[in-house]
Amino acid sequence: MTYQYRAYTLDKRIVQGTIDAPSERMAEEALYQAGYHRVLRLREIQPRLNLKRLLPNMSRVRSRDVIDFSRQLATLLESGIPILTALQLLEKQAPAAALREIIAGLAEELRGGSSFSQALGKYPQVFPVTYCQMIRAREKTGHLEVALRQVADYIEKRAATTQGVKRALAYPSVVLALAIGVFALLIAVALPPLAQLFTALGAELPLMTRLLIATADFFVNYKLHLLVGLFSVTLLILGYMRLPAGKLAIDSLMLKIPVIGSINIQRNISHFCQTTSMLLEAGFLLPRIIDIVIPTIGNRIIGQALREVEDKLVQGQGLSQTMATVALFPQLLTEMVIVGEKTGTLGSNLASMADFYGKRVDQRVQTLVSMIQPSLIVVVGLLIGFIALSMITPLYSILGKMY
Repeated sequence: MTYQYRAYTLDKRIVQGTIDAPSERMAEEALYQAGYHRVLRLREIQPRLNLKRLLPNMSRVRSRDVIDFSRQLATLLESGIPILTALQLLEKQAPAAALREIIAGLAEELRGGSSFSQALGKYPQVFPVTYCQMIRAREKTGHLEVALRQVADYIEKRAATTQGVKRALAYPSVVLALAIGVFALLIAVALPPLAQLFTALGAELPLMTRLLIATADFFVNYKLHLLVGLFSVTLLILGYMRLPAGKLAIDSLMLKIPVIGSINIQRNISHFCQTTSMLLEAGFLLPRIIDIVIPTIGNRIIGQALREVEDKLVQGQGLSQTMATVALFPQLLTEMVIVGEKTGTLGSNLASMADFYGKRVDQRVQTLVSMIQPSLIVVVGLLIGFIALSMITPLYSILGKMY
């Protein structure tokens, strides 16, 4: 995707231009990585249709491929192999065509005189800003392989959290889809012949049967209106979600929903702690770290809170002081930051907090799923039982009149 941007530079100039990125968040990351201090406007320019746009998964590089690439490159560099030779070796054995193309592009950039971090910056959709900044910090000290292993662990932890949530929600999603399918099948296939039979026999139908037939008739008679209405509402919601105000409203809502809001907050805090700890170890200063972390946060409300923290850090306040004034940050995290600042162990304390909140997220997701599963089963059972009784009860009534 191509985005038109208007940004504020560090030397207090406003510049504008275009940038290619797979998403708005990736475009923001690339702009921050390029040295822009604030992104004032970012708007997608609709491109012409092409195969990659129609079939994006065919050109997508998986997180697992990036992790393997980073670790393999680190191993080759530790063996004394020059980076250009190592990239050529990895290009030949890359499992995906998209990854081979990117590795070839990295090698070409290096031949043209670019540093490795600069070459990585050409592919923000694959190598996020945190990845590039870690590489940039370590390549100056000659410890590139250390940075590669660190960012591989970092991406792996983030991917594990995401995959854990997806696996936990897979079963409830399947149950819900099956329930909707069974309901639609009974309404569309089984009920109409029985309704005609009841009408032909002149049977007196119970209330539940009349309700079910009325519901089925409504869906059958107004299916086109319902589809158009559903499609229109979906378009309106998606359009609103693309607006800055819509995105902010959705992110605010996601923090207010019971249980889900807590999971979102703790998941983003875990990511913040993990990223900050890694960048502190690499020698970055806190204001710069916060500036790097903000575009990678998955919630704009939390991103705004971190922007407040960054502004106060620039004014000379400590991290614990600024976090204490923001209600989104838990008291335990603030206390651990205070201890870390006093003892010089801020990086390790934040790493411990990242693991702590990561485990809390896993536990809360499992608890949520354990609540959803029996509830879904009960709801599905009641729904199917209601339909079955509505269809069977009139048959008993008809048979009783016949005999």
